[in-house]
Amino acid sequence: MDCSSARRVSFGCQPHCSESTFYLQTFGQLNLAIAFRNGVLVVDIIEAKSLAASDQGICSCYVKVGMAPDSGGATRQKTEMVPDSRSPVFHETFLFAVGHEEEKKRLLFTAWNSAGSTRKLVGCMSFGVCSLIRSEKEVSGWYYLLGEELGWTKHLRVDPDWTHTSGHVGEK
Repeated sequence: MDCSSARRVSFGCQPHCSESTFYLQTFGQLNLAIAFRNGVLVVDIIEAKSLAASDQGICSCYVKVGMAPDSGGATRQKTEMVPDSRSPVFHETFLFAVGHEEEKKRLLFTAWNSAGSTRKLVGCMSFGVCSLIRSEKEVSGWYYLLGEELGWTKHLRVDPDWTHTSGHVGEK
């Protein structure tokens, strides 16, 4: 994936403090909304933009969402694939029942490029289910797609008040 980009990000609430700033490689952005209602996580995957393309510059993307860890992939659901677009629009809603066991898991989003003969991971992000169900407000907005190792444990919100190359790291 050669179209990734470095983003300046900050820990805490001081985005312009150089001691808390570092650069992080991102692979596009995903616009989503997550709400917890009556024991169910309601996940809206709205759209993506600036997706890292294949070596040929082509991106035919879909997004998978599910609980992790998940042996056998029983909770995974996916959007329809949008061909030839680095800014696909999905507008799809997924429901996840949350019991005691799911509270210990993460809600994992993975974006995939199926252009060409193989599918490749574009990027991913995740949210702790426990923090999602205890949150008083809906999680919504743009989030960066991160590399596999970091994305399995974190999410990074795109902050509209900062420059287009900044964000805020969250572990929720």
